[in-house]
Amino acid sequence: MTKENEKRVPKLRFKGFTDDWEQRKFGNFIEEYVEKTTSQNQYPVLTSSQQVGIVLQEDYFSNRQVTTSKNIGYFVLPKGYFTYRSRSDNGVFVFNRNDSIDKGIISYFYPVFRVINADSDFFLRRINFGVGHQIAIAAEGTGQHVLSLKKFKDIRAMFPVIQEQVKIGNLFSQLDIIITLHQRKLEQLEKLKQALLQQMFPQNDETVPKLRFANFNDEWEQHKLGELGKTKSGTGFPDDEQGGEKGIPFFKVSDMNNIGNEHELKNSNNYVDEEQLKKRNWKPIMNVPAIIFAKVGAAIMLNRKRIVRIPFLLDNNTMAYIFDDSWNSDFGKVLFETIYLPRYAQVGALPSYNGSDINSIKIFVPNKNEQEKIGVFFKALDNLITIHQQKLNYYKLFKQTLLQLMFV
Repeated sequence: MTKENEKRVPKLRFKGFTDDWEQRKFGNFIEEYVEKTTSQNQYPVLTSSQQVGIVLQEDYFSNRQVTTSKNIGYFVLPKGYFTYRSRSDNGVFVFNRNDSIDKGIISYFYPVFRVINADSDFFLRRINFGVGHQIAIAAEGTGQHVLSLKKFKDIRAMFPVIQEQVKIGNLFSQLDIIITLHQRKLEQLEKLKQALLQQMFPQNDETVPKLRFANFNDEWEQHKLGELGKTKSGTGFPDDEQGGEKGIPFFKVSDMNNIGNEHELKNSNNYVDEEQLKKRNWKPIMNVPAIIFAKVGAAIMLNRKRIVRIPFLLDNNTMAYIFDDSWNSDFGKVLFETIYLPRYAQVGALPSYNGSDINSIKIFVPNKNEQEKIGVFFKALDNLITIHQQKLNYYKLFKQTLLQLMFV
């Protein structure tokens, strides 16, 4: 088989299909649909999101419809029909199908079309995978990119016979259902955790939580964080010292994004060895566990914290809170999750904290036995959430791999 022929068939196919895929225009498979609303809120308002597809606008914006007036003349989007935002700030266009409701309405910046002479499930994946370069060329404009439906119709891509389309479309449809189910399970667990945090920690003027483990009746004691531990700011981390793969982890805010670091910082993008420690006179923080969080800049507003259980160094955009012996560290991690740290930031050109801002935060703490019960409970819940997140990541990666193998 020649390289030219190899480009006309995918690497992975269903049994019984051997014909070359053919290059066709998208316009061969779509028919524009134009129906406009004639009255206010004639149908539910929809949002076409790059992340979650077609959803009710009030669901997407947390029970709030953003388009509250002047939606007469909006496009009607029937179930099974496609749309996309024709304007993009970054040149990326995502195409969605209305699988939510029988009829909804969407802004006139979103062309509507239906699929003809092709399998709808296959076509949905075809237009969202492997054609980004062609779409970028077809889009017009320098600041905001505009992709008209006319230009979209002229884009060419490889298509198999309809029978193979159906097989491929059905496979990815089933896989997307599995991904959606795992996404919902994960969201339910995260909502459960937030509800339990509100029930198992004192709220507002309460001195004890509403929900407690059996046989714990004592009042929780009020303290300032500075009475039960200490803060430690990071240090400068020159570019020429970064990139090491062995030694002591040198944590930066960006390390919170690493896979495996969702709750606890277990890996870093940078490590420093003994020679670097001596040269720079860096002193690793040995008193662990500790809590790490951003201390300056926009990252503060994300309110992210991570526990660290190994000796470490911090860069100067971060801060650590080091527990004393009165804490169960698992409980301490959970308690920090209940604190909205941005509330305590100093306002300026860049929001920031210093040690006294954190040390002055008032908290309520139970005895150590109750701390341990709460800490163990939430650690198990975090582990369950992590397992579901890993499963979701696996299926997403599996889908991406199949797309690469089953499309030309």
